[in-house]
Amino acid sequence: MISALEHLRQIFDALPYPVFAKNGKHQWIYGNAAFEQLIGTDDYIGKDDSAYFPMEQVKVFRTQDRRVFGGEESLNEEEIGEGLFALTRKIPLTLPDGSLGLVAIILATLKSDAATTDRAWISEALRREPAEQKQHLETSWSERHEELQQRLTAVESMHSSTLQIARTDATTGLMNRLGFDAEIEKAILASKESGKPFGVAFIDVDRFKQINDRFGHASGDKVLTVVGRRLNELSDVFAVARWGGDEFALLTELPNIGLEALSQGFEEARQYAFRPVKDGNRRISISGSAGMAVYPDDATDAEELMRYADIALIRAKQSGRGRVLIFDHKLNDAEKRRTRIMRDLPEAIANGEIVPYYQPIICTSKRTVRGVEALARWTHKELGPIDPAELFELAHMAAMASDVDKHLRTMALEQVKPWLDNGLINYLSLNISPQDIVCEDFAEKFLGRLKAMEISPQSICVEILESAIVSDLGLAHANLEQLSAAGVKIALDDYGTGFSNLRALLDLPLDKLKLDQSLVRALGTNNKVGNLLISIMELAKALDVRVVAEGIETRLQSSFITSIGCDLMQGYLFSPPLPYAQMNEWLGEYREKVA
Repeated sequence: MISALEHLRQIFDALPYPVFAKNGKHQWIYGNAAFEQLIGTDDYIGKDDSAYFPMEQVKVFRTQDRRVFGGEESLNEEEIGEGLFALTRKIPLTLPDGSLGLVAIILATLKSDAATTDRAWISEALRREPAEQKQHLETSWSERHEELQQRLTAVESMHSSTLQIARTDATTGLMNRLGFDAEIEKAILASKESGKPFGVAFIDVDRFKQINDRFGHASGDKVLTVVGRRLNELSDVFAVARWGGDEFALLTELPNIGLEALSQGFEEARQYAFRPVKDGNRRISISGSAGMAVYPDDATDAEELMRYADIALIRAKQSGRGRVLIFDHKLNDAEKRRTRIMRDLPEAIANGEIVPYYQPIICTSKRTVRGVEALARWTHKELGPIDPAELFELAHMAAMASDVDKHLRTMALEQVKPWLDNGLINYLSLNISPQDIVCEDFAEKFLGRLKAMEISPQSICVEILESAIVSDLGLAHANLEQLSAAGVKIALDDYGTGFSNLRALLDLPLDKLKLDQSLVRALGTNNKVGNLLISIMELAKALDVRVVAEGIETRLQSSFITSIGCDLMQGYLFSPPLPYAQMNEWLGEYREKVA
């Protein structure tokens, strides 16, 4: 798909009129195809008139250009070659860096004969008496003015149509980014004069790709068109644009009703826009997320205002989709932190700042240590300890979860090998990222690494999330089968939440189920949880898999888990995750205590 800038360039290249732009140094910074054809070269960007014209003509150009740089518009005939004249309209232009330049369009070019004809009135006037000269000049000027005005009107009409095309989204008929940028600048100027605030919002269709994949792109376009029309129908909205893909931008008036009422009204508007869409005989259910920032409360600059609205949209989607969020500066601080973490992540991996901590896994019947789970921990040099959940969320967003896991596995295998060799533990449990488990050669490389380090596959357990395998069940199943055949134990992590698909339990070569911590923590507060855990234990026995209870923090939890026949436990009741040296010491002391 071509960019808006490239689309605009194609439009100007299609014009039969030469168009060019200069900066304040009289250097060309743009020219369309007709301009390049007129001057006979495409090597002009960054050069000024002196590269192609004699100095006496350059002085004429520069005198006229300076007037335009000063804010005047001009319409003049300029000699651009021997016997060749150009009727040129020049307009002041503010460049992106804030400096002044100009944009010009050549409305007509006149050869020497035509020019002589056009200028015959001057010679004729000089031969007349003063009164006749005056009359002749006035008549001629009037005729020429009318001719130039007609040319100018035609060009302005064409220019208006070109701008309209350039600022319109072809699919929905709404304005596009270019049009929205112009509207938000106008809104800021109007707000400065009236003192009335306004809101800028970004809204997108949740899981739009799934709509395209399921119903086809024509239906996807229908959804976008209907949502755009509904947004346009909202009473307080005065501009709507398709920002790109499945995202819309809008400008809305803000009644003085307070933040809570504003949020409620915004939510009602979202619900209105995302009602099901009828497409032929089918009814497509849709949802959407939205984020808003307010001018001038949040920002007084268009770019910053839109960035804040986008941050609010991102956080609305991250909090569960189908929601609206109005920006506050705490969101900006949080976004800066997230950006910083993702930016520093590669360096942290390379420098070994992300290290494995180990939490023991205890046998419920004998209370001996059976294994340890390796968990990632990162203390950022400026931000301090990074929450593991936040670390992996951002690593996943940055497509680096696999890199973190690979780095962690390498360190953990090297550190834990002595514990395995001397019998302090029976196995090491490692978490496998969603990207790795569906990677075609993951199992082969992993087993090769164990062989090179002389670590038995039987002393390794890999933990996977059920959500990690749904993207490519075939590849995940192949990897797990290969690992299981070699003796590696397979554990399904966080069971009892999310999908909890019984089909997966039957199809995958599982050895363990790890109960989600939230279920264990709910013991004693929700009577149904105990019954659920008992049911899971019965299911595990039927499938011949062992159960590990995570998050054991109290003796009550430990007693209940033991009473229902759970095989293994881990949690702060026994030990928090500890770095290698401290866990090495803990394992020795615990062995003596149990003995």
